[in-house]
Amino acid sequence: MLFKESLISAITSIRTNAIRSFLTSLAIIIGTAAVIAVIGIGSSANKALEASIDDLGGRTLTVSPGQNTRGAVTKGMIPLDIKDAAALAKNKMHNWEISPTIRKNRQIKYTNANINQRVGAYLPIHFGVRGYDLEFGRLFTEEENIGRKRVAVLGSAVPSELSTNTSTILNKEILIAGTTYKVIGILKEEGSTGWQSPDEEIYIPLLTGVQRLFGTPYVDSINVGITNDTNVDQAMMTIEQILRAQHDIGPGEDNDFRISDYSQFSDLRRQATGIFTILIAGIAGISLVVGGIGVMNIMLVSVSERTREIGLRKALGATHKAIMLQFIVEAVLLCVIGGLIGVLLGTSILYLFAAINDWPFSMPISAMFGSITFSAIVGLFFGIWPARKAAKLDPATSLRYE
Repeated sequence: MLFKESLISAITSIRTNAIRSFLTSLAIIIGTAAVIAVIGIGSSANKALEASIDDLGGRTLTVSPGQNTRGAVTKGMIPLDIKDAAALAKNKMHNWEISPTIRKNRQIKYTNANINQRVGAYLPIHFGVRGYDLEFGRLFTEEENIGRKRVAVLGSAVPSELSTNTSTILNKEILIAGTTYKVIGILKEEGSTGWQSPDEEIYIPLLTGVQRLFGTPYVDSINVGITNDTNVDQAMMTIEQILRAQHDIGPGEDNDFRISDYSQFSDLRRQATGIFTILIAGIAGISLVVGGIGVMNIMLVSVSERTREIGLRKALGATHKAIMLQFIVEAVLLCVIGGLIGVLLGTSILYLFAAINDWPFSMPISAMFGSITFSAIVGLFFGIWPARKAAKLDPATSLRYE
């Protein structure tokens, strides 16, 4: 019953001084909104990153040439060749997909445009291994690869670099190093992946590149696409065993190739996003504490303004406990209302941010309840001192207060 009366009294006081109550809760509102928005943005960013990884259809390991070291003597880089990729493709233990890569810059000409662009020779499965999607036309086939056909698929940015558009250049011929290639497809925009952009590359069949354009069996790297349920460490060990046998590397000798798991950088990015989110949320949480100090100061002012009211209540029999509970409930209620408004504001900010960046909307329910609970705790903690001060007022002195 005492709590109900205190709650009614607190609501009446807040409604009577609505503007002051809003200004008192403003820091709580801002702090809660910041916490909700930051945690939500971090969660949405992770969801977007996971979706990007899932679009790749699994992880991709990359085998690159390494140094030839015999004893203490380094004899330069040992290239990989198509036979290495073929040896890996024969192994069916991990159900992986092997995509060797040759990339070199060549002069590209279309009508009056003349540019120096990166040309990559790949197997048809490369697009699936890397998760690249087709926008217009079609991809080249294994038959075209075996037949050394002069066909090309363009990255999304290449048409504009050739001063044309997708509809105009599709099914037309371009010159690559002075030889004609028919443009049969154009990829969707993929975005930059560090120092390379698939949008700025021209893709041709692997054997066409080996025999017609580059004239070399050596590949720059071998992409190994593995499924998400494959044990990465075991897959890397199998690759190592196969290539050591291919390169006739004896026991105790160093590998002359490197195996990289670039997908781990996505994991590191996710961890970094989580740490950054916690850090910023912690900083935003400090504003809740600052807001609590503001609530305490306003409540102390409220005690001074309501000295005669407190004296009258004590003269009529209000106990020390009743006076304390009244002011504590009012402080907690102010903070909880501020927390609720802050949750609504922070969620709205998150929704707009996710919509602008085309991210999935993700807000952990625990963050909402946690923010409101923390706001209530702040109100309780910082409401005790004003409540104690009010409860200790002498009734006779309070009634004479002007």
